[in-house]
Amino acid sequence: MTADSNIGARQHVLALGGLVAAALLLACAPDWALAAQYQCVLHRLTGLRCPFCGMTRDFILMWHGALPRHNPGSLFVAVGLYVAYPVALLVAALRGRGWLPVSRRKLVNGLLTAMAALFVCNNLVS
Repeated sequence: MTADSNIGARQHVLALGGLVAAALLLACAPDWALAAQYQCVLHRLTGLRCPFCGMTRDFILMWHGALPRHNPGSLFVAVGLYVAYPVALLVAALRGRGWLPVSRRKLVNGLLTAMAALFVCNNLVS
């Protein structure tokens, strides 16, 4: 393994660890996260909801078995973060190749498109 691949592997391990820690925090202490009264700067300044507005409350609902109701994209983001991302990393590790099945440019364009869709849906539905 090269030094670059070790750095990449470390970044993915840290990202997965952060996802697990966030999930455990929202599962074990949801009142703490909700009591913080986070306010989206975009929503305060413009009245528009950002692509992630309402996701903390939705992730807490999903952890406790309820369907999300504050952001229409929460379920897709949760599946992407907690299912698709770890599976992609596992498959890449088993194949012995990089974790990206597409070019970095296509991945960035796909993520930007998904963010734009989340922004539009979050403001049309809510």
